[in-house]
Amino acid sequence: MRLMPSRVNGSTHGRHPRRRRYDASGRRARAAERRDAVVTAAREHFLADGFVATTVAAVAADAGVSVESVYKWFGSKAGLLRAVWDRSLAGSGPTHAERRSDAGSRRATDGATVIRNWARLAAEVGAVADPVLRLVESAAHVDPEAARLRDAIERERTARMAHNAAYLVEAGYLRDGVTPEQARDVLLLYTTFYDRLVKQSGWTPEQFSAFVERGLTAHLLP
Repeated sequence: MRLMPSRVNGSTHGRHPRRRRYDASGRRARAAERRDAVVTAAREHFLADGFVATTVAAVAADAGVSVESVYKWFGSKAGLLRAVWDRSLAGSGPTHAERRSDAGSRRATDGATVIRNWARLAAEVGAVADPVLRLVESAAHVDPEAARLRDAIERERTARMAHNAAYLVEAGYLRDGVTPEQARDVLLLYTTFYDRLVKQSGWTPEQFSAFVERGLTAHLLP
């Protein structure tokens, strides 16, 4: 008669019980949601109260997390401001504005379409990013870390416009006699007009987009 192996603690001799694989995706998703809630609360406080008056404790309370978690994720109040800025660059679409910009440029068959796409995105991103940029510039006067953030943002914006200018050169769209550096500077200049024209003078985003399109076309295209 064949004897069945005895079981010890629910397993058979000579066999190792299978270990369940731990799935951390849910935990990571919840952590990402909490960090996102912190950035949302920080933006609201910064824009309503200013950088100096905003406290990490108030942001944490509104987001439903601990102060310790905020410092763990973002390092400092200026780190929170950096996160708010980074999010604003995404624009209001489901895909990050920079990715949409590059994809639109690749699909375009002429320089006018490229410029039109950039102008539209300049208006979209300006609506969410320009108030944060003004906040960073103000905070830079009172906080050394915010001052470093301001300088880093300027370098990053310049690099992005250099990237766009290089695309115009590569695609053969840039007007003869205009250098890539000049194109970069023109592109950067037109992104600075949003506050003056829309916020202060009451232009609509559509009017601003049309203004940018006309200006960039006149300065950069043949």
